[in-house]
Amino acid sequence: MSILVKNLSLDLSDRLLLKNISFELKPGEMVAVIGENGAGKTSLINCLTDCYSTHESVFINGRAIESYTLEHLAQFRAVLTQSNELTFPFKVAEVVRLGLSLTSLSVNQQDQVIEDCLRLVDGCRFKERNYQTLSGGEKQRIQLARVLAQISIECDYPRYLFLDEPTSALDMKHQFETLKMLKSLCRKNIGIVIILHDINLAAMYCDRIALLKQGELLKLGTPNEVFQRQIIKQGFEVDVDILNHPNSNTPIMINQAI
Repeated sequence: MSILVKNLSLDLSDRLLLKNISFELKPGEMVAVIGENGAGKTSLINCLTDCYSTHESVFINGRAIESYTLEHLAQFRAVLTQSNELTFPFKVAEVVRLGLSLTSLSVNQQDQVIEDCLRLVDGCRFKERNYQTLSGGEKQRIQLARVLAQISIECDYPRYLFLDEPTSALDMKHQFETLKMLKSLCRKNIGIVIILHDINLAAMYCDRIALLKQGELLKLGTPNEVFQRQIIKQGFEVDVDILNHPNSNTPIMINQAI
């Protein structure tokens, strides 16, 4: 059981956004997707979540993604996009409950799931708040709780999370706590694909790194395999020095200009 990508290309409006990408994501691992702006990171997530036709280049648990209904996919994969605007004055608990729209759980059981997921994102104190009154970072955490609720129910399939910059609006504390929490979810047979711009955070928390450059998979491997000076320069057109974290031995990058 896994997500398998075979020679994936994406051409929209006569522009080739992705070029012959192949890799495999197994349940229990977290893979970061990194790259400069316009590298194809969000396009890749969209293909992996059935937003674009992939012409049978993406397979989930042995089946082409096109063979699933959206309702079936929603039972074992959840997606957090960059933008999640709500124009109605929902309470925070109601926003998280949206992730349980297809569940057969009782209201009391749903309430417990909502409480558990809010606890995971340090959001319990907001439960009765109007979602629109929250800060940007607080909203981002509540939206993460929503997708966690969606895949919180055990099913016959491995489950997957696709997260597009879920820490972009978070303060340092919640960045660390969120990535640590996501890492712990992998132990529950959940596979995670996460787009991150902070590549040092990617090195600290992710099992593998996929570096995209102009729609191509430039390098896929462990943090130590990907974060080499020449590879980073090729991917980002910047010179870096690479150090080792004193406790974990993961790579840490600093700009040579500093």
